[in-house]
Amino acid sequence: MEFDYFYNRDGERFSYYMLPKILVTDERFKNLSSDAKILYSCLLKRTSLSFRNKWLDEENRVYIIFTVEEIMETLGRSNKTAVKILNELDSTSGGIGLIERKKRGLGKPNIIYVKDFMSVFRSGCNNYISEVKNLHSRSVETTPQEMKNVHGSNLNINNPEYSNPNMSLGKATYGTFQNVFLADDEVVDLKEILLNHFENYIERLSTYIQSTGKNYKDHKATILSWFYKDQGGFKQTIKAKSYSLEDYEMGDYL
Repeated sequence: MEFDYFYNRDGERFSYYMLPKILVTDERFKNLSSDAKILYSCLLKRTSLSFRNKWLDEENRVYIIFTVEEIMETLGRSNKTAVKILNELDSTSGGIGLIERKKRGLGKPNIIYVKDFMSVFRSGCNNYISEVKNLHSRSVETTPQEMKNVHGSNLNINNPEYSNPNMSLGKATYGTFQNVFLADDEVVDLKEILLNHFENYIERLSTYIQSTGKNYKDHKATILSWFYKDQGGFKQTIKAKSYSLEDYEMGDYL
């Protein structure tokens, strides 16, 4: 087979499974096979659909249905291998615990709870908040060095979970990380403008917010801003910029 090259940003026309970078780089996930990481990305993508369809249990937890047959077809693996990959993720089968399967009875497929891979890091954020509260409640004589020590030992606190809590009021959540907030009329407008690019821009914003901790006052406006920049649609003449690999790594091209 002979494939053509990409020109400009043509690669963004397509739909992708989002593989969180941390699953590749962090020591906690080093023992997971590549197939298991890819499968987790597929399951993570399915959670967005389940949430929109209100597939929630009595504890308001999102669940999905993703059968062994689907895994075989998606990954091109045998039944035995598909089960092995699934077991890598499932704590009840000796796996890492990124998913939890629950049987529903004879003839019915298992439901799967996809666990939040970032939750193991958020425990550090919660400890950080407790430490800061303790320092403030102790005395006004808390030293700058004490505060510096607390901040210095908790570098991963830029989390959108702690910012702008009122943004989601009256809006539905979108994206892999469920952190893009849009009202129904905003979704309609965006789909009319973006057409088949809608999901791509949702995922770009969701991933960017999650990876950087940044937030935006208006997610619809942010998406449109990115889209018009990509299309060269601003009235102002924007000088073209060449982006390095570091820019793409940091998300500065967005």
